Formats: sequence, structure tokens, C-alpha cells
Amino acid sequence: MTGGRLFDTHVVVDWSARSKPSPARPTKDAIFWCTVRDGVALPVEYARTRAAACTRLTSLIRKERDAGRRVLIGFDFPFGYPAGVAKHVTGDPSALALWAWLADRIEDASDNANNRFAVASELNRAWPGLGPAWGRPARWPFPDLPTRATARHGAHPPERRLADTRAKGAKTVWQLAYAGSVGSQVLLGLPLLHRLRADTGAAIWPFDTGLTAPDAPLVIAEVYPSLLQAEAHADRSATEPLDAAQVRVNARALAALDGQGALAPLFTADLSAQDRATVEREEAWILGLGHEDALRAAA
Repeated sequence: MTGGRLFDTHVVVDWSARSKPSPARPTKDAIFWCTVRDGVALPVEYARTRAAACTRLTSLIRKERDAGRRVLIGFDFPFGYPAGVAKHVTGDPSALALWAWLADRIEDASDNANNRFAVASELNRAWPGLGPAWGRPARWPFPDLPTRATARHGAHPPERRLADTRAKGAKTVWQLAYAGSVGSQVLLGLPLLHRLRADTGAAIWPFDTGLTAPDAPLVIAEVYPSLLQAEAHADRSATEPLDAAQVRVNARALAALDGQGALAPLFTADLSAQDRATVEREEAWILGLGHEDALRAAA
């Protein structure tokens, strides 16, 4: 063992940027989460809208905390933008300032209708040329938001965060549409985290905690379920969406490591002092990145 147990409840959430409610029957590219309480995995849950998911997740957090359980909840989208973006947009070099900026602008209705492309267009207008955000339906009239990355031009911020350069297959936050994109989940997810932090008192790793094992009773962290993609494929049933299997496998792995007293190292990263400061202030990090062998062994 490398330390004591940090949490009693482990939750992993797969987010979605759908613009309409997901089908009644669980399907891919929707919202799923799995809760592992005291080492026991509960059935994977499914939500058709972000509003419903937010309500249910907030209720889950409050019930766990009211019962005195320490909670770790991971969301599967980047918690920050590349270095320099927050200061350029808000004047404050802090990811949490950018969260607030987005929360003031994003409109996300109870039926998933949202204005993410309009907000992405506003982001793009902060830089000369066209970009950095890209990817939208060609028929939608957002001239400040190109449909393809190759249409971008001008002086733009970095394409990827430090974590994205190390996580195999990680997409850029600037891609808002098409296969594997994550940018829309970021635009619609960070306002949710902004509210959860305010409503529940959650500590955000690593912005509130630093790149170290947190001692807060409620911690929200960025996860990347594809770190255990092979294990999820092996675990899923024939009719189960891969997203559902991924949240279950990842939540169980985190809980298993914690039960062994071995979760704490996953909150650390091998970075230079300068890169560490960048990650802790504005870019964030992926829980378990650089510790894949431990995750796979636990899974």
C-alpha cells in the first residue's frame, strides 16, 4: 500500500453535447455514469438530457455527503483550455475565471437546445483571423466558426494542452463536431462544473487542490475513460453501449485502487515546475495519466 483510502464513493460520468434529448433507450454518445459505493458497483445510470443529469448528480452528491461518505466524481471532458486562453479571454490566467465566463454565456435548455456555436464564435472573435475553434454543421450560419480545421487562419493559441499531448487519442478542445470531438462537451460541461462547485462546495482537482492527493471530502476531477478502452470492450455485453461499459470499468478501477490504498499517486504528474504551474492554474490534468499500468491492473 502507498497510503490510506481517500474516498468511499467513486463516480465516473460520460458527458454529451447532444442538442436534442437522447433516445429513451440507452444509446451511444449520451450521458452515462456509474457509482461505486464502498467497493460495490451500482447499475450504470443514463440520462436523456444534461438538465436531468445535473439534477440527479447533484442529488447523488448531496445524499452521499449527508451520509458522511467522501466522494470522488470524474467527468470525461477537459477541465481547461491550452495555456494563455483564460487570460486572453477574461484577463485572468485562471481556468476557473474562464469557467465563470462560459457560465455567463452558455444557454442550455431543459431539452438540450443550446447556444454553444454562438459562444464558440464569440471565443473565435477574440483572436485575429478565423479560428481557433472549428466544426459545425455546414448549413448553420456561423461565419466566425469554420466547418473544417483547414479553413482556419491567423494567430491562434496552442492547439492542445499538455495532457492532450500525452494521452493517446486525445482530441483538441477546439474541435466542436465530427468523430471523436470533445470541444462541445467542454463548452456545455464547464458551466455545469462551475455550478456544481458553487452549489456543493466541491474541490476541483487540480485547480483547488494542486497536483497532489486531495484531502477534501468532495472532489471533482477530469477523467479520460479511453485509458481503459480495451478493458471496457472486454467487459461490455453484446447490446451495451461502449460508453456505459467505460464508466463502469473506470469507476471500478478507481475504487479498487483506493481500496488498496493506492489511489493517491494517480493525482500526481511527472512535470517540470513550469508545466506543473500551468496545469494547476489553467490547463488541468487527466486523473491517472502516466499511471496507466496501475489502472489496467486494477481493472
